Amino acid sequence: MMDKKMTETFDRLLKLSSDFVERQKGMWDHATWLGFLEEVQKKGIELTSDMERYIGLVLETLKKVYNASTSMDGIRNVMIEMSSQTADFVKKTRGVWNQSDGEVFLKELRQKGINLNEDMMSYFGGVLEAVKGIYASISKSSGKDKK
Repeated sequence: MMDKKMTETFDRLLKLSSDFVERQKGMWDHATWLGFLEEVQKKGIELTSDMERYIGLVLETLKKVYNASTSMDGIRNVMIEMSSQTADFVKKTRGVWNQSDGEVFLKELRQKGINLNEDMMSYFGGVLEAVKGIYASISKSSGKDKK
């Protein structure tokens, strides 16, 4: 289970990722990606290579969500809400869930006004899996610190 510091790091990483995708309007190159990683580390978040890989997956899937949603009003709010809800779900389930849990989660998103079409559902599944990877990486790296 994540302690308070790990949870804060997890939440900050997801917020920084959403902000980056929105700020870049869903487009960036490798140099911009490296700059983002540097920005994250300057904010005091130590990144392992696994974390970098999962952050990359989160960014790429959020990019797909962003680009598929450009016609939606308030895309920034939708992305922030999706990231926040995803973080809460992954923390609540400790990164382990079944199909039923996922269906309940999607129903809760719809109740909050986030309606995802079929393409968006696919992208969102990618976001969930990538966020789960970040969660596991943070948990794993903090476990090493305690040894």
